[in-house]
Amino acid sequence: MVKHLRTRSDFEKCLRAGDNGELTATFNGFHLRSVYQPIFRRDNSILGFEALVRVQDEQGQNICPAELFRYLLPTDEEFADQISIDKLARVIHLRNFAKHAGQHWIFLNMLPSSAVASIEKFASQQLMVGRLAELGIPRAHVVLEVVEHLHDDSKRLSFATHQSVENGFKIAIDDYGVAGSQEERVRQMNPSIMKLDRSLLQSYVEGDQDPMHSAIALAKEVNAQVLVEGVENKQEYDAVMALEIDYFQGFYLGMPKSISEYFPASTVGVSCPSSA
Repeated sequence: MVKHLRTRSDFEKCLRAGDNGELTATFNGFHLRSVYQPIFRRDNSILGFEALVRVQDEQGQNICPAELFRYLLPTDEEFADQISIDKLARVIHLRNFAKHAGQHWIFLNMLPSSAVASIEKFASQQLMVGRLAELGIPRAHVVLEVVEHLHDDSKRLSFATHQSVENGFKIAIDDYGVAGSQEERVRQMNPSIMKLDRSLLQSYVEGDQDPMHSAIALAKEVNAQVLVEGVENKQEYDAVMALEIDYFQGFYLGMPKSISEYFPASTVGVSCPSSA
């Protein structure tokens, strides 16, 4: 059983070509594949895609990514595996995305612990920088989404994300309003984008508008753009379109699926469904 993925060779040994030509990965009994959900601008054009991992065990049973990437401490036995899977997922996401990238951005989820590890072990992020150059994906088109997991050292996390910006990446706060994605983290990290959790949208539509307005105000204060996640119906879409929101994402606008399904050979570009 492989315990750590450190070098490019380690990662390459985990990769397999799927039936559709896209890369998948296998690591310690877990099978990983990529799906992508579009993120739309206000004019209904696609800004980019959030890369999401789908996981199965050795018996072919689906595993919830939230369970796989649950909050762990560095002292926990499963921590090293979690970091390796987190990095391996980004490898297949980038490789599969590269041939369709164009001017689109790619949003990559990153555990706070993985962000810190990548900077403190400088070669880890430099490996990613090198691979992006080989794949022809500009670093300015890569958004590292720091997920809502708690982290026991906010100063180290802040330093790591600022160093990532110095290395040419954009930073987003994922699921703002949940767990560790709160005002303090926003102020420490000064992200390019705040992704507002669906719970804020649900509260807004149900009549509790303060959390949404407060989040938008905070984003303005730190000069971050606002992305609303979890738009699942026309009522929600119409509601957020009336607000000062920059970007939109959700099942109503586009389901997570293979990147090649968004770029069939006969189609030039993709846009928001006309029903939206």
